Amino acid sequence: MKFFQKIFIEITNFCGLSCSFCTPQKAKDSMNLADFDRICAEISPFTHLCALHILGDPLTLDNLDSYLKIAISHNLKIDITTSGFYCNNEKTNLLLQSPCIHQINISLTSALYQKRQTNLEFYLKPIFTLLSQHQQSKNEKFINLRLWNLTKYFTPPPQNTTIYKALQEFFKTPITTPRTRLAYKIHLLEQPFFEWVNLDSKPITQQRFCYGGSKQLGILCNGDVVPCCFDTKGEIKLGNLLTDSMATILENPRLKRLVAGFKEGIALENLCCHCNYPSYLATLNHLAT
Repeated sequence: MKFFQKIFIEITNFCGLSCSFCTPQKAKDSMNLADFDRICAEISPFTHLCALHILGDPLTLDNLDSYLKIAISHNLKIDITTSGFYCNNEKTNLLLQSPCIHQINISLTSALYQKRQTNLEFYLKPIFTLLSQHQQSKNEKFINLRLWNLTKYFTPPPQNTTIYKALQEFFKTPITTPRTRLAYKIHLLEQPFFEWVNLDSKPITQQRFCYGGSKQLGILCNGDVVPCCFDTKGEIKLGNLLTDSMATILENPRLKRLVAGFKEGIALENLCCHCNYPSYLATLNHLAT
């Protein structure tokens, strides 16, 4: 029965930052625990893995531990994506000790693109505490440090130098773009910027394949179900898990048409025709091989 590789759940859309590369923020909203419990119950027969992210940073929530306990009760593994700005001793212990957390993604890129310059030494200190404790405990969780700001030719910008130097000094290993194994289950992953969907721009193409709706889904703070994590505003609403069952949503004709179209290499939704991510991903895969 479990056929979605990952389902994204936006437990909060608040991050408290103003990254110049990000899509416009929405009005601050969070998913309450009762709604999260209902949603986890609905999706658990259909996936093993959830990412607590579409927009927002789950580490901004004071009761993140309660969400993780609910995930555990439904046998769901969790990926956490965070800017790293909210790392502290309490969150470090939670991230490393919670049995449901599968992977921790830290977007180092966010520290380099704020309106006010970030003190990188102050920013990196709690992150290095997390990394140090991970190493000391021989933790089995994956940690990915992300620098997704390379040029299309995979050339790093000058502002990455300070972070490279700090990582090299901490791990005693050279940086090898675009991927560096820093330590056991700790990696630095580098990629070019990707473009958020802009519906005001000219459509890119209708000829494309995507796993949106077939291998992944997104669930916004209000319970709306969308095909992927790029549909941040619910342009392709497939139902709402606070009022509909997962089984009902999966029978939605709009979802079936979307998936059938992608199998034929055709994007049927306007949002998908403006999305550059499939081409971006194909370029990354080509360079990786």
